[in-house]
Parts: sequence; structure tokens; C-alpha cells
Amino acid sequence: LGTGSYTVTIGAGGVGDNGNDEHGNDSVFGSITSIAGGGGTGASSAATGKGSAAGNGYGGGSGTAGTAGQGSAGGIGYWSGTNGASGGGGGAGAVGVGTTSTTGGAGGAGLASSITGSSVTRAGGGGGGSISVAAGAGGAGGGGAGNKNRLNATAGTVNTGSGGGGVGGTNGAGAATGGSGGSGLVVARYMPTLEAATGGNTIATTGNYTVHTFTASGTFTVPANKRVPIQYLVIAGG
Repeated sequence: LGTGSYTVTIGAGGVGDNGNDEHGNDSVFGSITSIAGGGGTGASSAATGKGSAAGNGYGGGSGTAGTAGQGSAGGIGYWSGTNGASGGGGGAGAVGVGTTSTTGGAGGAGLASSITGSSVTRAGGGGGGSISVAAGAGGAGGGGAGNKNRLNATAGTVNTGSGGGGVGGTNGAGAATGGSGGSGLVVARYMPTLEAATGGNTIATTGNYTVHTFTASGTFTVPANKRVPIQYLVIAGG
């Protein structure tokens, strides 16, 4: 990165709802965009053009594919005519688990990164909901667990870009809601012997690197007449 200021946008996770298709929000570092995850709704899969996809609902269709290089597909759902469950949402590293029964599918696993100095798994998919039997577990890396029988589902972990869990039988005013997705994250690091950049909620020295971590939107600035070779991690809201 050359001299100048680079806008950092941390995407919020999709809002937990009881029937609408609530997608997450993209995260951005300069010209680099990480596409948010797709939201699920009662009988359909996530919208196309998103990162990871939500699992299909009770209609029994396949989950929509995620965007190549950005995320994974959601799992297939199940519907018996009177009972059903949804497939798990896709994670950064694996597709959501489909279901052929009234048990919800697990969310797909996220991916591990050591950019902050230790290995952390982020961006797990949300677990599928179930009407009456058992819901799916959240995917490794912060995915929220699903729930059953009109109980509120678990949200994705903040600043991991993970999906929220699904919930069964949510139609109607006052019904339970699916879990909200976790917000995104941007991390940038470079060799500390170079002129220091500014910006980020935390700046730390880890091993041979200076690490800037953004948990909220801000600006990354490279000083005048300097260039900083950057390694970066950008995760969108789930």
C-alpha cells in the first residue's frame, strides 16, 4: 500500500428475523471487498451473489451455492408435509450439512488464520432449525446453533463473520427469531521495522509483525512517502 488513507468498513451481521431473508453486510479494506453471507427464509435458500449461503428451509430444495473464493453452499432442507428442518448455513471452509430428517443440519466449518499471532477459526455457518425434533449445531468458528419449536436461535459470534442459527416454526406475529449473524473483521499486518501506519481498534506487535485489528469501521493510513507491504484478512458479516 502506498501513501494515503484506506477506508475500512466492518459489515454488520444479518438481523435475526422470523421469516424475512436478512443478508449480512460486506466488509471492505481499501479496494478489497469480502462478500457477506446470505440469509435464509422459511421455504427458500439464500439469494445468489452472496458469500456463504444459508441452508434451505422446509421446502426440501438444495441450498444456494456461495460465491467462489468467498464462502460455501448451504445444506439441503427437509419437509415431510407436516414436519421438517432446515440445512445448515455454509461456512468459510465447508458447506452446510444437509438433512433428510426432522433434525436440522449443522453449519459448515469456518477457516483458521494465524494473522494475529495465534490460530483462530472464524466464519462458521449457522445451524439449521427444526420444527419439533432437534436443531443443528453452529459451525466451528463462531456459527450460532439453531433451535426448535419456536425458541429463539443463537447469534453468530461478533467479529467472526459467522452465521446465526435458524429456528423452526417461526411464522406469525410474536414468534421466535433466528439468530443474528456475527459482525465482520479486518486485520492488517506488516514488518515493524517499516514506518508505522495508523488506524484500528488495536495495534499490537506479534512476533515479527505489527498487527492492526479493526472491529469497527475506520481508516488505515500509510505515512507520507512510505509504502507498506501488507498481509490482510477481511471477513464480512454473516
